[in-house]
Amino acid sequence: MKKIAIIGSGQAGCILAYSLVKKGYDVTLYSDKTPDQWLNHSAPTGTACLYAEVIDIERELGMDFWSDGMFPAEGVLLESARFPSDPEATVMKGRIEYGRSGGAIDQRMRIHRWLEDFESIGGKLVIEGVTPERADRVALENDLTVLAAGKADLGRLIPRDPHRSVYERPQRNLAMTIVRSKSGRHVREWFSGRTPYSSTKFDFFADSGEYFWVPYNHKTSGPTYGILFEAREGSRMDRFAGATSGQEVTEHARNIIREFAPWEHDMVDDIEYVDEDPHGWLVGRFPPTVRKAFGRLPSGGLIMPVGDTAITFDPICGQGGNFASRSAKYLAEEIARHGDQRFDEVWMTEVNYGMWEKFGRGGCDLTRIFLEPPSQATQIVLDTARADERAADAYYYGFPHPESIVPALTDINVAKAFAARHGITQPGY
Repeated sequence: MKKIAIIGSGQAGCILAYSLVKKGYDVTLYSDKTPDQWLNHSAPTGTACLYAEVIDIERELGMDFWSDGMFPAEGVLLESARFPSDPEATVMKGRIEYGRSGGAIDQRMRIHRWLEDFESIGGKLVIEGVTPERADRVALENDLTVLAAGKADLGRLIPRDPHRSVYERPQRNLAMTIVRSKSGRHVREWFSGRTPYSSTKFDFFADSGEYFWVPYNHKTSGPTYGILFEAREGSRMDRFAGATSGQEVTEHARNIIREFAPWEHDMVDDIEYVDEDPHGWLVGRFPPTVRKAFGRLPSGGLIMPVGDTAITFDPICGQGGNFASRSAKYLAEEIARHGDQRFDEVWMTEVNYGMWEKFGRGGCDLTRIFLEPPSQATQIVLDTARADERAADAYYYGFPHPESIVPALTDINVAKAFAARHGITQPGY
C-alpha cells in the first residue's frame, strides 16, 4: 500500500486526505492545530464561498454536514461606480450556476469536524507544526508528500513559477469582517427587496477597489455576512492597516460603505461585529502566485503542491476555495490512476500542468481581468449583462466555469457575439 503524507489540514489537505483514504491509501495528515484550536482559536481563512458544484465534492466524500440548512449564495447583485457616491452607478443582477445554491460555511467548523472524524475512517492525524527540516524527513518516509499549507511560509519549499505568475506584488490590500443584524432583522432581508434570490452583493469602485457582502454561515451565529474589502493601495478605501480587532475592522467598514454607497445606509446602520468571536476578521495582503510542480528538498526528496499552495488567488473572483477542492479531487484521481508507479518529477509535472489547464489557467485569467481596468471586450460583456438578466446568468456562470466566459471577456469578436446572442446592440463598439 502506498504511503502518502499531506502537510496542511485546510480545505485542500482534508479533501485530498479523505479522498485517498477512501481509495485505500495509507494516509498521514499533518496539522499544525488541534481540532479545538481550529474551531476556537483560529481566524477564518477568508469567506471561502463555494459553488454548488464544488460542494458536491464534499457530498460525494461524505464530508458535507451543513449545506442543507445553510444561508445560501444563489445569485449576485453587482453595482459598479466610477467613484464614491457615484449617482450613475450601474446595476447587474444574475444567478450563479443558474440558481443552484452555493455558500460560505465557516471553514473552522468544517475542518474541526473533518479532523475529529479522520482517524475513524482509517487515516492517521499528526498534530505537529512541520518545519522545512521535518518536511524533508517526512518526504523520505513516504512514497508521496503533498504540501497543502495554504499561504503559509512553508509554501516557499516550492518555488514560484515566473512563467505562470503574472504579479510579483500584492494587487489589493485586504480586510474581512463577519457581521450580523444589530436589530434582530434577518440578514436575508438586507437585499431581498432588490433580488428574488439570496445574493452576494458586489460593489466596484473604479478609483478605489471593491467590497463584497457574502452570505456566510458562522460557527455560532449562523446566518451572517462576511464583508471582504479589496482596496487599491493608497486609495480612499485603503484604511484597514493596523486594525487590531473585528470591532475596529467593522467600524472602518461602516464608514467606507456610508461614504462610498450611501444608498446602503439601512444595512450599514444595522450591522454589528460577531463579537463573541475574537478571531472572525482578517487584515493582510499577498501577491497572487502560481508555484512550480514540485520542490526539491535538501535530501533530494520531492514535495508537490495542492490548493492555495499550488495557486494563491487574489480573492476578487472567488476562485481560491473552489480551486482548493477541485485540485484536491483531481490530484486524488491522478494518484489512483498512476497505480504502483513511482511518483517522480515527470509525473508531478504532468499532473500539475493537467491541473493548471483544467482548473487553474481559467481562474487566473478571470482574476487578472478583474484586477485590471476593463478592456473593450470586457466592457461589452458587462454592458450586455446589465441590460439582460439572461446574459447576467451566463456571465455569472463563468465564475464557477471561467472557460465559458473568459473568451468573451478577452476577445472583441466573441464579446460582440455574446451581446448579439442576447439581443443587445452595442452602440459605439
